[in-house]
Amino acid sequence: MKKSIAASLFCFLIISLAEADTFERNFSLKTVDSFEVGVQSYLYEYEEEVDGAFFMSNKGTKYGLSASATKTLADEYYLKGEFRYATGDVEYKSASGVGDVSDDLHEMRLVVAKEKIVDGFLLGSYIGVGYRVLENDLRDLGSGGYRRTSQYLYIPIGVNHRFRVGNSARISTNIEYDYFAWGEQKSYLSDVSPFYSDLVHEQKSGYGFRINSAYEQQSWSIGAFFNYWKIEDSEIKDYYYEPENSTKEVGVELKYRF
Repeated sequence: MKKSIAASLFCFLIISLAEADTFERNFSLKTVDSFEVGVQSYLYEYEEEVDGAFFMSNKGTKYGLSASATKTLADEYYLKGEFRYATGDVEYKSASGVGDVSDDLHEMRLVVAKEKIVDGFLLGSYIGVGYRVLENDLRDLGSGGYRRTSQYLYIPIGVNHRFRVGNSARISTNIEYDYFAWGEQKSYLSDVSPFYSDLVHEQKSGYGFRINSAYEQQSWSIGAFFNYWKIEDSEIKDYYYEPENSTKEVGVELKYRF
C-alpha cells in the first residue's frame, strides 16, 4: 500500500511536469511563497560499531514522500516548514542473524532563511530546528525480535547557492551542517517477554551533514541528495548502552511546486 501511494504520486508529478513544459516564463532566482510535494527514492545504510568493530547494520532501498511550505517575511527573509516520510524493507545483519525488517522514517523541520542576489547569483543562509524519528521492527525476524525507536532533535545550519540556466530554469545547491542537540534510543524488550523492561538510552554527542543539488523549473524540480549522521556511544544505563552508529542516505527526488 505504501509503495502504491508513492507510485500514484509519482505518476501525478510526471503528468504535471508535462503540463508545466507547455509554457515558459521568466523564473526568478529569489524564493517566493509556495507549496511543494515530492517523491524520493534512496539507498539507506545504518551501521553500529563496538570498539571499532562491526556490530550490526540495516541496508536497503527506501521510498519517500515529502512536502514543504514557504512563506516570505520580507524582501530577503522567509520561513520554510518541511516534512518527510520514508519507508522500506531493509536487510538486518548481525552476529545473531540476517533477515528483512521494516524501517520507517518521519522528519519535520522549520527554518528561517535570508538570501541576497550578488553578481547574478543567489546566496543564502538558514538556521532552524529539526526532529527525526526512525522506527524499525526486529519482530519481522521472528522469535526474539523487538521494536526500536530512535529520536533526534537537531539544529540545521546551512547555505544556499542558485544560478540561472536560461530564462526558465535554475540550479540550486544546499550544503548543511546538523548540530545534534539531543537523541534517544528506545528498545522495546517487552516485545520479547513481559518480564523484560524496555531500555531507553539518551544520546548526547553527534553531528549530521547534508548536500543536495537540483535542476528547477517554475513548477517542478529534480535533484540528488546525500544525508549523513554520525552518533557517538550513548550513556550507560543498567549496564547497557547504545553503540556509536552512522547513517547514510543517497538518493534522488522529484518535486512539484504549486
